Amino acid sequence: MLRSLATALALLLTAGTAAQAQAPSVLRVIPSADITELDPTRGANLVSRIYQQMVFDTLFALDSNLVPRPMMLESHRVSDDGLTYAFTLRPGLRFHNGAPVTSRDVVATLERWMNNTSIGGQLRTRMASLAIVDERGFTLTLRERFGLVEFILAGPGAPIAGIMPEADARREVGSPLPNPIGSGPFRYVASARVAGHRAVFERNPDYVSRSEPTDGLAGARVVKVDRVEWIVMPDATTAANAMATGEADLWEQVTPDLAPFLANRGITVRRLSALPSVTFVRPNFQLPPFNDARARQALALLFDQREILDAVAGDKVPTRPCWSFTVCDGPFSTEAGAEPFRQPNLARARALMGEAGYRGERLVMVATPQLPVIAQMALVVEQRLRQIGVNVDVEMMDFSAMFPRIQTANKPIGQGGYHLFPYYAVGSSWYHPLTNLSLDVSCPASSWAGFPCDAEGERLRQAFLAAPPGSAQLAAYDAFHRRMWEFLPYIPTGQFDVTSAFRRNVQGVLNAYFIAYWNIEKR
Repeated sequence: MLRSLATALALLLTAGTAAQAQAPSVLRVIPSADITELDPTRGANLVSRIYQQMVFDTLFALDSNLVPRPMMLESHRVSDDGLTYAFTLRPGLRFHNGAPVTSRDVVATLERWMNNTSIGGQLRTRMASLAIVDERGFTLTLRERFGLVEFILAGPGAPIAGIMPEADARREVGSPLPNPIGSGPFRYVASARVAGHRAVFERNPDYVSRSEPTDGLAGARVVKVDRVEWIVMPDATTAANAMATGEADLWEQVTPDLAPFLANRGITVRRLSALPSVTFVRPNFQLPPFNDARARQALALLFDQREILDAVAGDKVPTRPCWSFTVCDGPFSTEAGAEPFRQPNLARARALMGEAGYRGERLVMVATPQLPVIAQMALVVEQRLRQIGVNVDVEMMDFSAMFPRIQTANKPIGQGGYHLFPYYAVGSSWYHPLTNLSLDVSCPASSWAGFPCDAEGERLRQAFLAAPPGSAQLAAYDAFHRRMWEFLPYIPTGQFDVTSAFRRNVQGVLNAYFIAYWNIEKR
């Protein structure tokens, strides 16, 4: 009898140990914001970009040096004249619903992306044809040489050409995609979605990783957790406490003033992105007074960059004043043309606002408390505008409401319109005039918030994009940069390190273009 009880107890303990060993590994993440768009060819902010690379694969991916490497491709060849690209997909690629990925899906996705995005449009304007060869093969033929084909197909900035099934890619533009199907390393769990609170991703068991070593976003994408849960926590103190108690494992963007609190509790806090983030103030070009360059010059003369950087980051993380329209110390680092605006001049700013026709009307600035960087910037911008007599009204809202709000072009004030907003962007996408959406000054309007229009600036940007690497490209960029300080598509206000935090039991976090959720282990 005793032997039977002992045997039964041993079996129960063994079963419990086995069940514990088989318990799913869940990585609980505090994202920078909630997802507002599930279509990879539409979401244009950082959180969308991170989501896109989890669920969808791209033809190429950027390594740690921001160099494009093949991802979905088995091979690709370029003709001697540089005009025809022949691509072959890797065998065995499958969507999350089990269907094979074919060249028909790729072509349909590329067409959707090229026809409806600023970045994809740069390829479309140079393309002669996009043709299916067979189930895994397709060709892209250009009308003129374009040295950024592989780079642009790697998804260097959102929205990306994340390959989706042909039926999803052919659906009406603007129609929702509530249950996105990709072929990436994670599957989006639509049934677990709680808007404003939670998004869930499960490991894709059918994902066939590349064999090359992991390098940035390129190479092997080996998922080592069963599930990633994004838990939206708009309040930074709540997020920090969740990290300290183990309720959360990783915090994508740490508020600088809380970094010491986390570090003192043995939590790793460091920058993961290849380049620092940039801060800026973006006016709406579709409404007065900022449709007048003199009002934008007034904005440029308002700010001491150090004041904004101190408000954003204090002395807790590295910061740097920077008058570049890309990233200082990045591949295209220059401050040429900024000389008249490096020192604030409030008297001159007040005079310029008057010359632009401003007569005390209410100006609306939109911001969000959910992203403390934006909230702190808004306080400084508001104070400086009031100092030169501007009647500014700051409208604070959830980021999920702010982002679509700033995408409206010329709605009247009181009906969704606005005049300006503070913002920041990851330097790994803002460093290049192709992926820095705020530098798209094409006419009649660009596709990103603010909607500037400058035919001469766009001509110079296109000259840069067409220039071969080297001295010719740098000279073309210098000319474009000087023009931007005349036109002022936005006001650069400095750069700072955005840091992420993760607990000791979280290992394998990569330094990459954006945060990557493969290679991470939770022990």
